[in-house]
Amino acid sequence: MITEEIFDKLYSFSSDLVVLFNSSGKVLKFNEITKKFFHNYSNVQDIVNKINIDSNSKGNIKFNIGNDQHQFVYQTIKFENGLNLLMLKTVLNNLDFYNRIFPNIPVAIVVYDKDGNIRCWNNHFLEMWGITEREIENYNVFFDDKLKSLGLLEKINEVFQGKPLLFIEGYYDSLLEKGKGYKIWIDSTLFPLMNENNEVENVVAIYNDISEVKLAQEEIKIARASAEEANRLKNAFMENLSHEIRTPLNSIIGFSDLISELVKNQLSQEDFELIENFRKGINRLYRTLTQILELSQIDTGSYEIKIEPVDIANEIKKVKEEFESEANSKGLDFLINLDDNYRIVLADKPALDKVLRNLVENAIKFTNSGYIKIESNVNDTKNLLFVFIKDTGIGMSEEYLDHIFEPFSQEETGYSRPFEGTGLGLALAKRYLDLMNGTITVNSVKGVGTTFTFTLPIYTQKI
Repeated sequence: MITEEIFDKLYSFSSDLVVLFNSSGKVLKFNEITKKFFHNYSNVQDIVNKINIDSNSKGNIKFNIGNDQHQFVYQTIKFENGLNLLMLKTVLNNLDFYNRIFPNIPVAIVVYDKDGNIRCWNNHFLEMWGITEREIENYNVFFDDKLKSLGLLEKINEVFQGKPLLFIEGYYDSLLEKGKGYKIWIDSTLFPLMNENNEVENVVAIYNDISEVKLAQEEIKIARASAEEANRLKNAFMENLSHEIRTPLNSIIGFSDLISELVKNQLSQEDFELIENFRKGINRLYRTLTQILELSQIDTGSYEIKIEPVDIANEIKKVKEEFESEANSKGLDFLINLDDNYRIVLADKPALDKVLRNLVENAIKFTNSGYIKIESNVNDTKNLLFVFIKDTGIGMSEEYLDHIFEPFSQEETGYSRPFEGTGLGLALAKRYLDLMNGTITVNSVKGVGTTFTFTLPIYTQKI
């Protein structure tokens, strides 16, 4: 049962249009949203007059409010006390939907009829092309000389013949030439609208301005070309550096070794140390230059890697022979403990040699007492060899470990640092291992020592 009081409680703030009327069709009450929609009592009474009030009913009804036509779905509910409810819901018709949505779509849209004439468009099209409505009144896509000269008209005509979809990049027509006066980068999508007989009735063209994207792509292309040119110049510089500096350095190193050997028994200890310092300085310069060139080769991709089976035990023994006297001169033991069952790895032999040399040299440099030890063992699946290079040196702080493999990185910097070096040896070791599908990690405790661990794939001969 419905009463005016119950109506007020139930429907005053409802989001539906609800009207209360009596058995004779006279409107008694309507809720707030109905008042806002119909503006006045007269309009509400008029729509009640248009429907069948003799029984419960539902259906569709059209009603004009001012100059606007609205369509409603309605339902009436009759109660025993003679009162009735009318409940209305608005239906958004296709034309209203089009008028609300089409102008606000954020891309340019044009609809052609089957003869190529423009039938409708949105404001974004006029803005993108820089034209007015008057300028497209007599336009026909089939008579566009600019499209024809660019070879686009033939492709567009395929859509008018029924092709389901066409994408065009770099669209440019006579309207755009007339409006903007210059070419902008446009992505175009065209597709047909078919009638009930499956014939093309209209063609829809959607245009998207991608000028900013293209500009960004061009800037990236220019930046890439500049980077490649800079890289080429750097490589050329490095090649010249290698030839023009390393070649005479080789001669100087050779003569300094010869002079040192000839005069070691003829000079005082103090004078001989001057010769030795000169010789060490030249060798240090040569090593620094070599490391810079190696780093450049790897970073530019010009290092030619050759992966092959290598006996790592033999390479480790060679490195020990080279550095053992230097370790012994500091009172250090040089120890080796290798797993002889797994000694053949897949590696680039020159690169592996440089990894071992850099790690061992680094260990000796920063160890003043104790030992240097190289050990190896295999993982559980027998496909990876772990090599450990341990020392009892000065160790490193935990903060520095995050930067240890960065080029030119050193824990202590400045002219007063206690150890020589460029900070390139460990950076090179990591890069060489990366090229050989290996890894390297470090564990270190300040004042206790350091362990570098690198891995390489084990070579398994196929039968």
